[in-house]
Amino acid sequence: MKKLLISTTACSVLAMTGCAQLGTYAHFGTKAHKNAATDSIIISETATDAPLISPVSQRQSPAQSHLEDASGSPTALMQKPDMRLAVPTIETVDYTDDGAFGLNLPSDPHSDSKPSLKQRLQTTWAPKETTASRDDEAYESSTNVNTNGETFVIEPFSIPPIVSADCPESFDFNGIACVEGQQSFTLADVEQLALGNHPAIAAASTTHSKAAGLRAQVGTRPNPTLGYFGQQMADRNTDQHGIFVEQEFVRGNKLKLNREVLGHTTRAQAMETETQRHRVLTDVRVRFFEALAAQQSLEATRRFSLVAKRGVEVAEDRERAEEGTLIETLQAKTLLSEIQLAAEQAEFAYQGAWRDLAAIAGIDATTPANLVAELNPSGVAPDWESTYASIFSQSPELSVARAIVCEKQALLRRQQVQYIPNITGQLGAGYDVGTDNGMINLQVTAPIPVWNKNQGNISAAYADYVRATQEVKRIEQSIRSRLARTAQEFESALAAVRKYEDEILPQAQKSLDLSEEAYRAGELEFLQVLIVRRSFYEASIRLIDAKGRLAGASAKVDGLLLTGGLDSPTDYTDGDGIRGASFGGQ
Repeated sequence: MKKLLISTTACSVLAMTGCAQLGTYAHFGTKAHKNAATDSIIISETATDAPLISPVSQRQSPAQSHLEDASGSPTALMQKPDMRLAVPTIETVDYTDDGAFGLNLPSDPHSDSKPSLKQRLQTTWAPKETTASRDDEAYESSTNVNTNGETFVIEPFSIPPIVSADCPESFDFNGIACVEGQQSFTLADVEQLALGNHPAIAAASTTHSKAAGLRAQVGTRPNPTLGYFGQQMADRNTDQHGIFVEQEFVRGNKLKLNREVLGHTTRAQAMETETQRHRVLTDVRVRFFEALAAQQSLEATRRFSLVAKRGVEVAEDRERAEEGTLIETLQAKTLLSEIQLAAEQAEFAYQGAWRDLAAIAGIDATTPANLVAELNPSGVAPDWESTYASIFSQSPELSVARAIVCEKQALLRRQQVQYIPNITGQLGAGYDVGTDNGMINLQVTAPIPVWNKNQGNISAAYADYVRATQEVKRIEQSIRSRLARTAQEFESALAAVRKYEDEILPQAQKSLDLSEEAYRAGELEFLQVLIVRRSFYEASIRLIDAKGRLAGASAKVDGLLLTGGLDSPTDYTDGDGIRGASFGGQ
């Protein structure tokens, strides 16, 4: 367990402002409580130690990990290259007006007999006796004795923990913990909201219903006609009156073929709805992991800005004590300014990523919510040929294209029977006043296909059929092209993640530990320590970015390479004009 020493100035501010300001100090990833026996503040820190699970492979957001390991003991911050990130917890804190806190500042290894800085360390930064337990060896390695035999605690700088998205608290730019009631979303939550609220999915679903209605309509037979006739109405006692029934009989099996055509259209619209669902889910997952990576980068940068700020304070103390140089102070301030700028840029990136995610999922939230997930996708590259075969067999996009081929083929057959004339029959019955007898009339008509044999529509239908078959080939090639680009993104990100996790980050961590040990031993300058810390921070940020890109590429593969959730779904229906063409034979 590490000790975190806070200055008497900070304690005074704490005493004046009350316990509500404790969140400022809790930002360092600690847990504080009062020890009744020693009247001191115990500050500890916990870290998540749950196994990292990819939400991409499971297609759902993982459960929130526990805050402590199985043994219940807190773990060290930033120990492992797999970015198991510390989670701050806060307990009730009491304090006394005369209590003193020490800052977690490195001592000057090059100090000689000058008493000024030592006196200040003794009188200003000297900690109260605490009951924070630690190993004797670790305590001795972090304790120096000055020339007067006075002991003061010195701890090395360590990069503060980067808050994981599975942490129930998040932090604003000033490092103050947000309210526990802040809205949080898992990947499953966002997916559910998107599927329930997305207008493109609703539009595709209604278009499918439209196609089903048209299919039922185009197969219905024409209604009979009932009429009245009267003849020779001006001649008295010779007029004729009667009623008739007229019916058109559709030949060539046109109505059945109509339903066959619209049946394929209905199937295409059903698969278009499924395609739109995949597009939305893929966009949601990609945007979610982009926002999650931006959130973790923002939190990491905010944390490191506090380290840089404390570095400026140390440099200024060293300069005032004539143990450091102005160059060290300026370099520390430059680092702080750069990190503050990086924090602002990370804030903009996170805000933009969140708004993009909210727009895709239909989330009505004015401020970004806390995204709860682990950014640790699968680290195994798939066999891309097998992946292509799987996408080829499952893609609803291809199913739509194949259904359209069947539709155009059925339409071609339908146009080939269009020239077959229908027969219209009329049966009438009436009364002849002049002869005082009844009468029955029968009339049968049919057009003669002499000039119009529907040859133009047959040619056009064949062209549509050929075009549809080529569209299937185009989509197959498009899938292969998209898979090639996604495979490149996946393998590039995977190589970066492996390199950072296996080599770069462990090396940076070891370099950080050795540099701080060398600094305490007087073998390393303060500026070199700043450079090492900056390198460790940059490696951590690049690892987060690589994991975000890897998760996004995995989401695209899981989504069958379908993107564009906000694009308008395609309407393949063409009304019921085909039914009108079935009547009259022209």
